[in-house]
Amino acid sequence: MPDDPEIVSDVLFAVANVLSIARTTYLMPAFEVLGTLQISLVRMLGDITRFLVLFTLVSLFHCPLSQHSL
Repeated sequence: MPDDPEIVSDVLFAVANVLSIARTTYLMPAFEVLGTLQISLVRMLGDITRFLVLFTLVSLFHCPLSQHSL
C-alpha cells in the first residue's frame, strides 16, 4: 500500500539521510583532514567498482564452463 504512513515515513527518513550525507560531503573538502579522506574514499570506491565488474565478468564466463554433462 503506497498510502501506508509507516512506508511514507521510512521513505522520508531515507531521503533525509541521503541529503544529510550529501551536505556533509559538500563540506568535507573545506577541512584539511576530511578533504584528503574524501579523495581516498572516492578512489577506493572506483577500485571496488572495477573489481566487482571484473569479478562479475569472470563469474559469468566461468559458471557455464564449470558445468559438466555426464
